[in-house]
Amino acid sequence: MLKFTLSTLFFFAFMCSNLSAQTVKKLEIGDEFPTMHGELLSSKEISLPDHCRGKVSLLIVAFKRGTQPQIDTWTKPVMKEFSMYDDFRFIEIPMISKFYSWISNYIDNGMRRGIVPSMHKNVMTYYGPLSDYYNYFGVEDKKLCYVFLLDKEGKIQFMDQGESQSHKSMLLIDKIKKLLNK
Repeated sequence: MLKFTLSTLFFFAFMCSNLSAQTVKKLEIGDEFPTMHGELLSSKEISLPDHCRGKVSLLIVAFKRGTQPQIDTWTKPVMKEFSMYDDFRFIEIPMISKFYSWISNYIDNGMRRGIVPSMHKNVMTYYGPLSDYYNYFGVEDKKLCYVFLLDKEGKIQFMDQGESQSHKSMLLIDKIKKLLNK
């Protein structure tokens, strides 16, 4: 009887863990960006996608240090074109394991020193569990950045990863222009 009870409990625990893992699906165009809480380097706590509502938003997510050159291939042409528009927003999101949250002030202060103060409103650090986001974003390589363009309702209109090439930048710029009605 004890074996049967333990086997049944093990089976149900296994099934429940598989069910919860299946609820996190890879994002697709048209999906709402998943909820994410963090703090901007300007010290303002925000929640995504709520912080982006009413603005066309470019979000770039990075899981590893060293992705900045990739991120810059996306942001330089886009910021040159759209930084002056009030209805456009850009946020870079370093994704940091919850394990490091105890030194988050040290990490954030280091980033603040390395980033010009005018850009502090454009960097949100996330400290927390990463596995769901790996699933949401379809992360196969943590050394790549993950790019998301959200419409004013927080729905994904463009996704890509890694370094941009000129044709990808042009496609992204065209999509932003259409969303901004420019």
